[in-house]
Amino acid sequence: MAWALAVAYAPMPAGLLGRTVLAVIALIALDRCRCALWANHRYRFTTWRWGRVVALLLVVGSALKLASLV
Repeated sequence: MAWALAVAYAPMPAGLLGRTVLAVIALIALDRCRCALWANHRYRFTTWRWGRVVALLLVVGSALKLASLV
């Protein structure tokens, strides 16, 4: 995450190289998430435990947003 922030908020325009670096960083993060979820049972437990909490918060937030539109 720190590398992505460093590239995104670089003092000079990063251009195509910056976008490529961000894409590579995203691919590495996805690979690490895949490894954590499928190769380590402890991470899977933690992910499901906190994932349900985050999903519930997203549902409640969406419901509040829909209620404010009506």
